[in-house]
Amino acid sequence: MSTEFLPQHSTSESQISSVYEAIHPLINVSPDDQATLSRSLLIEVMQRVPYREIEKTLQTLVIPVAWMPSLVLYASCGSRGAAYASQHKLKLVAKVALADFHWAARKLWGRALLRKATNELFETSPQLSAKYRVTILQILTALLFIACILVGFVFLPMSFSFLAINAAAGIFFLSVIALRLFCLLPEPRSRVPAGKILSEPNLPVYTVLVPVFRETAVLAQLLRALFRLNYPTSKLDIKIIVEETDLAMRRALSSYKLPAHFETIIVPPGVPQTKPRALNYALQFARGSLLTIYDAEDIPEPNQLRASARKFSSGQGNLACLQAKLAFFNANENWLTQQFTAEYATLFGLILPALASHGLPLPLGGTSNHFRTDVLLKIGGWDPYNMTEDADLGLRLARAGYRTGVIESLTYEEASTQYPNWFRQRARWLKGFMQTWLVHMRDPVMITRELGLIGFWVLQSCTAGIFVSALFHPLLLLLTIAQFTILLHPSPDASPLLIALGGLNLAVFVLGYGVAMIAANEALRRQGMTGWWFTLATMPFYWLLMSAAAWFALWQFIFSPHTWNKTEHGLSKLQKRRSPNGGLY
Repeated sequence: MSTEFLPQHSTSESQISSVYEAIHPLINVSPDDQATLSRSLLIEVMQRVPYREIEKTLQTLVIPVAWMPSLVLYASCGSRGAAYASQHKLKLVAKVALADFHWAARKLWGRALLRKATNELFETSPQLSAKYRVTILQILTALLFIACILVGFVFLPMSFSFLAINAAAGIFFLSVIALRLFCLLPEPRSRVPAGKILSEPNLPVYTVLVPVFRETAVLAQLLRALFRLNYPTSKLDIKIIVEETDLAMRRALSSYKLPAHFETIIVPPGVPQTKPRALNYALQFARGSLLTIYDAEDIPEPNQLRASARKFSSGQGNLACLQAKLAFFNANENWLTQQFTAEYATLFGLILPALASHGLPLPLGGTSNHFRTDVLLKIGGWDPYNMTEDADLGLRLARAGYRTGVIESLTYEEASTQYPNWFRQRARWLKGFMQTWLVHMRDPVMITRELGLIGFWVLQSCTAGIFVSALFHPLLLLLTIAQFTILLHPSPDASPLLIALGGLNLAVFVLGYGVAMIAANEALRRQGMTGWWFTLATMPFYWLLMSAAAWFALWQFIFSPHTWNKTEHGLSKLQKRRSPNGGLY
């Protein structure tokens, strides 16, 4: 934790003595007779914690309350704090209710922790933050590009300028299509060992961050999924992250008596109110050497944490992240969920494994990505200002020289069943792809050096390629139809260049549709889903819906770049369902 983001406490001898006198009657009591500190005394004690000890206090739930020449006295917070103190043979003189500790931490340190969660990346690496949308150099480059186009239309034949722009766009879209073709090629055989199966004593402590916002409809389902994780509870550190202003969610959580390995982290109000900001705030309380994220509607396979820990144990020093596969439990609920399922199957079952096998950067999914916590802290956590903080983080890991892999474990999610809900979510993603592209293209020469030419191509295809394709798909479709008509009935004086361009546009659409359908069919087949011919055949209509979301994303990028479009969950009729192994979630 960077100390500049925290209050610089100094503890004088008189202050130590005053606290010591307050807790002195407790020094000789047995552990079973320890008194619980009142909130007023807790505040006094925690005000004396040196700033260098704050990070450790948040993670261990043990508070140093008084210092003597050869002895430090502590108060434990909840059973987890008491267990840590016992393991490390610390002298406990008092105990604190866990809820009181979080209340005091938020009251004393909340603003500093929130500032770190919100602005650390921007203040330490401003060139990697999406807080500002574009740089001056990018604005000048865009103006120069527009000026060149206008000059071309003024001083060159309009037909030639139009053909040049059309040809450049066609080549760009062909490069995006090539990514799917690349991912259809056989993957190289991995030379990385799978890692040994770890016995329970050797399993690392695992932090699970679960951000929830207005998710009361799926809370019971979420808790059942978390209870089913096959991992020793003594090594589990589950943080349910809730916004302070989300009173309904806080009441719903308080109605459950959660076990000791669960903690509720309440995030103070602030802007931007985004998922990555909440994750950064909770990251400061994490005690695991490994860490993962689950969304409110997620149902991970029970052995996912063990599979991740095993792969991390393979000995790859630069392996910093693993992405699990995402799938939908309501894949067949309606046409929209079927299209969503085909899209996810392609991304998580085909594209990401292929990129990982070649050591290329991965645009991560927003959930079920598993990290080495030390690396996550080293690169500054998530960008609170980026709407696709996951894709951005995957690229930052690659730029820093770290490798991202995949694991075969599945996490089941709820596909959007209603178009307005899907539309808001998709617009947020497309806006985030635009933000991510602009951030990482602030220095094209540097990122090409860091990622290599193929990695640079992956960046273009997975960010700008997706956004621009969605934005201009209807326009280019109409243009291609018009040019195809000319090809069918060419006039005697038709320009050979115009005919060639019409052929290029037609090839782009045929290849685009064809490769996307082939890739989706292959990805679905790998998941045991066959016979989805109607879904595949109607994919172009799904892309038209995506275009509407892209234009809304562009509008939001201009007028409200950091607004987080909330996705509603619990709308599926299949929310109560059976798990793949037959048990009820």
